[in-house]
Amino acid sequence: MSALNQIDPLSNLLALPGVAKECETTLKAIDDLMWNRTVRRHQLALTPYTRRIAGFATAALDGAQMPKDPTMEPEVSPMGSLSEQGLLLTAEADLQTLAFKTEPLKVLARLHTFASNDGDRGQPRTSNEIDDPLRIGNVPPHEVLQERLAALVDLIINSKAPVILIAAIAHAELATLRPFTQGSYLVARASTRLILAAREVDVDGLVMSEYGAFLLGRPAYVKALTSYQSGTAAGVAAWIEWQGEAIRKGIEMALQLAELADAK
Repeated sequence: MSALNQIDPLSNLLALPGVAKECETTLKAIDDLMWNRTVRRHQLALTPYTRRIAGFATAALDGAQMPKDPTMEPEVSPMGSLSEQGLLLTAEADLQTLAFKTEPLKVLARLHTFASNDGDRGQPRTSNEIDDPLRIGNVPPHEVLQERLAALVDLIINSKAPVILIAAIAHAELATLRPFTQGSYLVARASTRLILAAREVDVDGLVMSEYGAFLLGRPAYVKALTSYQSGTAAGVAAWIEWQGEAIRKGIEMALQLAELADAK
């Protein structure tokens, strides 16, 4: 069962044990990053670097190799092609913040054009056959896509809930719904970046939640998504906790990069 199927999903979710505190803690961590003097001093140099780290990381979660040097170009191989998709999609997400505020579905479809090699790029799937690199299974039937995506758009645009909660639910909905034949996970992870930027919490993409997710590990990511997919209160709360931790892990790396830049 999807959390969005509830009458007032986000109000209900905030009442779950630990959820409100998780949102508060994570938002404070982002705020501390944005006001960190070292980060602000190196912000212009950090942004393209953190974007590349995030791009490689989101591809690595789907099976590509995470390079030691994110300034390098992806290798010429199927996995290198996946890394290239991650880099292009992440860069495009940073260009689509303004459009995302009013037309999130159109932007997500736009991002999908960078995440798919098939002829259905940017188009919701019309069957239940998908590429599922995380193997979480239980693919919702394609007949529910329109309704579920419309509910998600309404949440993204209109919800007054904490931005961390909105981002967590949007990410999980897209990742479990898998609206595209392939590349849905890449788009789902980019939604966190888009929401944080569109809500003016992280307009420069320094948080790197994608890299935080990579650091937590693919098994933990799959476990968290499976917990959300269960539809239980405990499962949804566990997912929100995972999302908060992924964001904070990305923040830790952004702080380290700023400190390294300052030491040069």
